[in-house]
Amino acid sequence: MGFTIKSSYALRALQDLAIASESGRELVSLSEIANKNKIPRDFLEKIFAELREAGFVKSTRGRYGGYTLAKKPEEIKLKAVILKLDRPMNSYMCLQSSDECEIDSNCAVKYVWLKLYKAMMDELGNMTLKDVVDLSKKIEAGQQIEISQSISKG
Repeated sequence: MGFTIKSSYALRALQDLAIASESGRELVSLSEIANKNKIPRDFLEKIFAELREAGFVKSTRGRYGGYTLAKKPEEIKLKAVILKLDRPMNSYMCLQSSDECEIDSNCAVKYVWLKLYKAMMDELGNMTLKDVVDLSKKIEAGQQIEISQSISKG
């Protein structure tokens, strides 16, 4: 399985929690996040169950309950979130095993996928939720964003 909408929804929701926290709001309801981001609420509940289990968010039950981040945004690595929810590029047989290729023992394609996977994981490992929030502020302010730069360096 590769990157799915599940990871995208999770990152958007975590971004909302981080921004709410910055503005002094302790709790945000799933309904608010679902409505703002056009995420099916049932699906968001499942995502938040996984995020809670992984220690990214905390929940408070009750009429005035909701969710908050369990860690500071700068402590939440995007790689950890994505690997909790998805298995990027795991659909490629080449990445599922450290053995040589079953089709061709001289296969160079495996090394292409491994190089891409490593680069992707390295980049995600350098990015935090705080980087996403900072990027969001730049976009909102109309600043030019360079895609070639890492978010964490931009």
